[in-house]
Amino acid sequence: MNPETDLHTVNTLNTPTRRVALQRLGALAAASAASACGGGGDGPPGTAVPAAAPAPGPVAVPPALPPPPPPPSPAPPAPPAPPAAAATPLSRLKSALARPALTRAAVPVDVSQTRDGTAGAPSLGANALILPTPRGFDLNPNPASLADIPQVWGHRRELWTRQRAGFVGTAAQNQSWFVPVSRDHRAASLGSQGICGLHFRFDGRAFELLVAGTDAQVTLVADGQLMAPSTITTTLVNGVAGSPLNVFNAYLKFDFRSRSARGWREASLYCRSSQGPCALAFEAGDRVEPWDRSAEASMACLADSYGGAPGPDWGISGPFWEAAAQLGIAHLDLDALGGTGYAPQNTNADTRNPGNAFVARLAGSVNGQPDLFITAGGINDNNSAAALPLFASAEQARSSFDNAVAGYYRELRAALPQAVLVALGPWAPRESAPTEPVTLSKANTIRAALQAAGGLWVFVDNLRGGWFNSAGASGGFAGGPWQTGTGRLGATTGIGNGDRFVSADGTHPTAAGCLHLGTRLAVDLRAAILAL
Repeated sequence: MNPETDLHTVNTLNTPTRRVALQRLGALAAASAASACGGGGDGPPGTAVPAAAPAPGPVAVPPALPPPPPPPSPAPPAPPAPPAAAATPLSRLKSALARPALTRAAVPVDVSQTRDGTAGAPSLGANALILPTPRGFDLNPNPASLADIPQVWGHRRELWTRQRAGFVGTAAQNQSWFVPVSRDHRAASLGSQGICGLHFRFDGRAFELLVAGTDAQVTLVADGQLMAPSTITTTLVNGVAGSPLNVFNAYLKFDFRSRSARGWREASLYCRSSQGPCALAFEAGDRVEPWDRSAEASMACLADSYGGAPGPDWGISGPFWEAAAQLGIAHLDLDALGGTGYAPQNTNADTRNPGNAFVARLAGSVNGQPDLFITAGGINDNNSAAALPLFASAEQARSSFDNAVAGYYRELRAALPQAVLVALGPWAPRESAPTEPVTLSKANTIRAALQAAGGLWVFVDNLRGGWFNSAGASGGFAGGPWQTGTGRLGATTGIGNGDRFVSADGTHPTAAGCLHLGTRLAVDLRAAILAL
């Protein structure tokens, strides 16, 4: 129902029953006036109205009528309805926690790709609906892209980066300059690429996605179900992996195989590639409309290379997408740059550049105004040793770190005054019992700066296990350290979880490790947020 076209005001004075009653009352009043005043009537002006014949016999005088009662006093105006509680970051997050967890489809989607990416023709037929509409060879770039077409919806897609257009297609009805999109974060000399989420409803059995470049990574969620056994990076038939999705400028077809009945599906498609997604195609006659999820919670993360490690269901997005999915959060913006931290570091020219440190990258991460902002860093930071040319002494290294952390959280809180801010201690792939004192001192500095920034916050102690929030609540200590043992893939020790969760490089998490870290983060955040 459209309230502007379907709702209207009824004027009760114009209803037939009311109108007839008023006419009758008017006639009676006119007759009474004629009898009492001897004038007036319904004839034209100056026309006498014959008097009624007098009744024979004496006329009884009726008793005087009591005066009419005074009109009732108008009812006092109803008190205004209390305004609906405005949605806040915390209320949106708590609503997300009430959402049912994602499940995995028993029948996975089939995935195929066109073998000749230059053809630019979807396999759904010559009359397929292509969005945005192909514009031919002469219009470069296409004025429309997945960042603005009305048939789909994307969270804060006005912030997406429109990459350089590429010409795709040979058939006249399909050829066009298409514009790939991505969620880019540019630092001084480094950059990271996030994942664009497209949300839509459609009633067909299949759709296609035109991906620019190669090496596509896709996560497809439909009606609350993950539609593949893991991140989609290959063709799939009955869940069995086939060829890598590395055909240049190819259409990827997602077939639900439900040919017997057509029904609406709610789909969330998260995709990245070497250049980005640039078009969707649907079978002729299929209906498609945007699925507006703007009322749902959003999350942003600023991290080092741990944030970019590949998880099982979300490609390069590390433990944070795994956590977001378990928390019911559909929108995540991640900026993860390897080797970086709160302060510049002496590892190489890029990490020495202050424009790549956390505080310099804040503006590009807070512009989406997320409800939940997670910062995970410190493993690369030096707060304890001289390291020329940046730090001539241990004291100088410590001062640099402390000042950088304090300034970072002050600026973060000023940019997001209502958001829930979350901080973790530095990652610790090799366990130290008791906790290594330098790593612990970094965590203590981070927690103190987060607390000093004020507002709603949660500190998650991944080094020892447990969480603390701004309401004074705490918990989660029974779980202990998140990363245990000193083993890794290829050099197992049989002690702790490092044998499975730390990759062969001895530092970064495996896909299983990302799921483990994301699950621990989700469990702690759920409890801490509900306690705010």
